[in-house]
Amino acid sequence: MSDVVGVDAGGAGTGGFVDSLGKAFRVLVAPTRVFAELERRPAWLAPIIICILVAVLSSIILVPSVILPHQRELLEERGLTEEQLEAARPWLEGGRTLIIATVTSVVGTPIVLLIVAGVFHLVCSLLLGGQANFVRTFSVAAFSWMVSVPESIVKVPLALASKTPEVQTGLGLLMARDSSAGYAYRFVQSLLAHVDVFSVWKVVLLALGVAVMFKFTRKKSYYVAGGIWVVYILLASALGSVMPGATMMR
Repeated sequence: MSDVVGVDAGGAGTGGFVDSLGKAFRVLVAPTRVFAELERRPAWLAPIIICILVAVLSSIILVPSVILPHQRELLEERGLTEEQLEAARPWLEGGRTLIIATVTSVVGTPIVLLIVAGVFHLVCSLLLGGQANFVRTFSVAAFSWMVSVPESIVKVPLALASKTPEVQTGLGLLMARDSSAGYAYRFVQSLLAHVDVFSVWKVVLLALGVAVMFKFTRKKSYYVAGGIWVVYILLASALGSVMPGATMMR
């Protein structure tokens, strides 16, 4: 059987796109079955569009009511002068920040997925000898990112209720964020913040997709996905400790 079976970006005809939309939501409840279908006919456009739309909608909701007031508070806590606050005012009135957030969602989502797929393909194909083309790996990354949908459904209301964009749904609840604390405290807090229920869900989906596409055992796939994730959160936590204002990649 040829490795190249066909690629459906998710937009080759209404039927193909609608079918990809169905897979995009079904992957959250029946991932192995969906990845088996994607192994025969890779697709990626539908989940990317959904994730972008969800990210843009989240920005529209959170920027004026949560993110900008939070930024205002941070600037005031730093004791900026009236002149400095006045210079920052255009960025605190919503328009520019919302445009930047929208552009970041539209451009950043595909870039993040390309990076994730590239890392997994490098490890699984070139280092571990798995047999799958990059389009299949990219399909796994794109469909795994559908976890962003329930994540936003949970986190956006929590952010609105708490008036802070720094919502924790994992081990980050064990330690309060404190930018004035020492490096070790900030590192551990950032590390715990990355161990989030939705991040773990993404890693599980990535592992299941890798098992299907590269014909690895489940155990091997979990080791691969878990290992890549651990390296990422260690690097991200180290960066977050040096730069307390840095945010986690989603």
